[in-house]
Amino acid sequence: MPLSYSYNNFDDSDKELSNFAKALALPVRVAIIRIIIEHNNIVKREMLYEIPFNIETINKHVAELKNLGILKVYGIKGNVNYSIDENLFDQMAYRFSVLFKSARHLFVQHINADYKAEEVLPVVNISGDIHTQSHFGAFIYQYRNSVNITLQALADRLGVEEACLTQVEKGEMAFNPEKLMLLANAFGIAPTVLKREYYSYRIAELVDESGCNESLLDSAKEKIHQIHAG
Repeated sequence: MPLSYSYNNFDDSDKELSNFAKALALPVRVAIIRIIIEHNNIVKREMLYEIPFNIETINKHVAELKNLGILKVYGIKGNVNYSIDENLFDQMAYRFSVLFKSARHLFVQHINADYKAEEVLPVVNISGDIHTQSHFGAFIYQYRNSVNITLQALADRLGVEEACLTQVEKGEMAFNPEKLMLLANAFGIAPTVLKREYYSYRIAELVDESGCNESLLDSAKEKIHQIHAG
């Protein structure tokens, strides 16, 4: 049976989703993206070679990420820097996240089961250390409580509705990355540190949603917090 007209006509959003899925399809690509983000979105070629893959494989996937438009290359031969196209990454990540959340919602409705996603309640660490959370919203919830900022006060600082911030903290709505600077100021965290935290969670969430090996997700989070501890 042929596909309907609507399914035969893919728009730019479909292509972006496809490219983003390709970017996260293999551990080596996730590792390349992660190491760039962890180093404030700029690294030299030699730093990428610290990833536990052979140089030929790394070069191949760097080239493919560049072709996908996610990776930017600056400099001249012998002094090359790599960074992530943040605007494109944000846009693609948001659409990718919405797609999977919609799919889960439809699946739950289809099977007509009494399904309720198990909510992981953040645990506030009174010593001030940051524990790994299931999503960036949970990180906000934990840190907000650790520094004794009310939900309403933080919403006012961010210029958002209290209800929207509640949804973010519950993982029901994506955090707007344009508010990262305001969030950093509210929490008293260096913007570069908070930015790295945000993008690390985004990668971890997207890898998880796309069905990749959970060991990769755990490894990524472990390395992120090792860097913080250092």
